Amino acid sequence: MVITDHGILTKAEFQVEQMNSEHSIYEVIRVIDSTALFLEDHFLRLISSIRIRGFQFEMDLADFKHRISELATLNQKQNGNVKFVLSFQGHECNWVFTFIPHSYPDPQEYLNGVATDFLSAERQNPNAKVIQNRVRNRANQLIADKKLYEVLLVDRDGLITEGSRSNVFFVKDEVFYTSPSSQVLAGVTRLKVIECLKRLNFKLIEKSVSFNEISQFDAVFLTGTSPKILPVKSVGNHIFSTQLPCVNKLTDSYNILITEYIRNEKDFRS
Repeated sequence: MVITDHGILTKAEFQVEQMNSEHSIYEVIRVIDSTALFLEDHFLRLISSIRIRGFQFEMDLADFKHRISELATLNQKQNGNVKFVLSFQGHECNWVFTFIPHSYPDPQEYLNGVATDFLSAERQNPNAKVIQNRVRNRANQLIADKKLYEVLLVDRDGLITEGSRSNVFFVKDEVFYTSPSSQVLAGVTRLKVIECLKRLNFKLIEKSVSFNEISQFDAVFLTGTSPKILPVKSVGNHIFSTQLPCVNKLTDSYNILITEYIRNEKDFRS
């Protein structure tokens, strides 16, 4: 079942793909144990994307949260990824909440890391979470051809900005590097990871890394709604450590943050 501005429909009655146009804004929220993780941050990013595009949207946070809860009840799901798509046709606005297929890394991928490579591509207006089919399709093709987990986008200046569906961090001598938020789609997981780095007193430098400099780093990891914090074992021919103690410490801190958020939400509902 899906929830739309026209009511509750079956997936056979409504195909979300029809809203996956270049005019669509979207969010993907992970639901864990019936809790929409970091929902407030996702909603703020959604509103920011809408404002960047110059559109209007009347739904507030309480209503947004209620509809995700209703969707989970309708589909009898306590875990998974919810996609919200907002499409504009002229002055008309349509929206839908739906569970989408998800793929979470397995324990071996968290232990041994995943394979990635470079893709020369740039997002248009990267601060807005807008569907960009051209970049997505090119990334998907390279991922399939090379059997990768992800590709890292390299801009016209040779700088690594982000993953095609994730943010990326680099580590050298326990100093963490990631592209400035102005140059990427700043993910909610990225935001929480930065909070954890501050808690742990690790140094963070917001600076894009050149693809020519990547071999200088000790470790690379991805952040995102589905992977959380996921070590990278390779970027093309470059090999990295996947069990760096400082990254493991960060991962533990982030997992504690998730546990605390879910516990607080359950306490609030009870």
